[in-house]
Amino acid sequence: MNPTPFDRLPAAMRRLLAALAVACAAASFAAMSAAEARPPEQALAVGQALPGAFFQRPEGPGPFPTVIVLGGSEGGDFTARQMAPLLLGQGYAVLGLPYYSPDWGGGSSLPALPEAFHDIPLDRLETARDWLRAQPEAAGSPIGVYGVSKGAEFALAGASRIEGFDAVVAIVPSDVIWEGWGPGTTEGRSSGFSWRGEPLPFVPYVGMRAELAKFGQPGSAPRLRTPHDAGRNAHPDRVEAARIRVEAIDEPVLVAGGDEDGTWASGPMAQRIAEQRAAAGLTTVSVVALEAGHGLSGTGVQPSHGTFRYSDADLAAQAIIWPATLAFLAEHLKGQGDAVYPAGAVVVRAGRAAASP
Repeated sequence: MNPTPFDRLPAAMRRLLAALAVACAAASFAAMSAAEARPPEQALAVGQALPGAFFQRPEGPGPFPTVIVLGGSEGGDFTARQMAPLLLGQGYAVLGLPYYSPDWGGGSSLPALPEAFHDIPLDRLETARDWLRAQPEAAGSPIGVYGVSKGAEFALAGASRIEGFDAVVAIVPSDVIWEGWGPGTTEGRSSGFSWRGEPLPFVPYVGMRAELAKFGQPGSAPRLRTPHDAGRNAHPDRVEAARIRVEAIDEPVLVAGGDEDGTWASGPMAQRIAEQRAAAGLTTVSVVALEAGHGLSGTGVQPSHGTFRYSDADLAAQAIIWPATLAFLAEHLKGQGDAVYPAGAVVVRAGRAAASP
């Protein structure tokens, strides 16, 4: 078995990549106050059916509409635990659904989960849906899915196969399944996701090893989008097989991406998703920010602590995406009627023409 580009990296470089992955996720929540950023208290561990998952509900009588949160390539439950206070404050219960937990150099934080991003079972989302349906705090209430980056890829691929969700939010998403990576994978032959025990068709990377090596080279400017774009261009025959059938998602979908995303082409991919769903006459809200990058799941507020700062373009995009997300969830999980979306969000409702406020 050929080691993957990641396996070949020295431990020090893997730790650097770990820091970058977590920083990517942390960037989305850097504007939160210290109080908001605390891990959820009184969170319920779901159990053996969903190892690593947690459930938290707002105060007051239920049942509550619930949002399932899927993080990105940082792994573990970091993104879900940072998102939980924001969603709880809006009256939603939260099911944090980590699905892999890599050893970035200090051991896996959730050892019951896969260490490699390889054949991650989309079925886990189905199990989460069924678990929620059995909980008094959520039974009979709408269920939404919120995914960021690789979690957005998971959310869309899962919802295209699994019924029972009422809204899907995909921030900086992919429109295809990508190659997997990590311990035990084979370069160019391992899929990132599986369904019913079978690996899904995927688009391989081209040049990922060379791009990762730049992280250890002073003065270099690594750009993970490059091996993604190169893989897509080199394998047009595999793109269609790996395409996520977003037109199979009957439920409303919100997608948001940035044209200047240096991790992968989230802007063009979000645009393709929106166009495919519009052609099928499906309710879709889309935001494609021309100058924005990958950190688009923040709240539009520049952090006042730490050293990280958003670009002006990312902040401007967040100032559209976050209010649009709240309006979208309120419309489809709380039944508050047609939402008013901020300027810059393109709204297509089933049976109606596209509109941009």
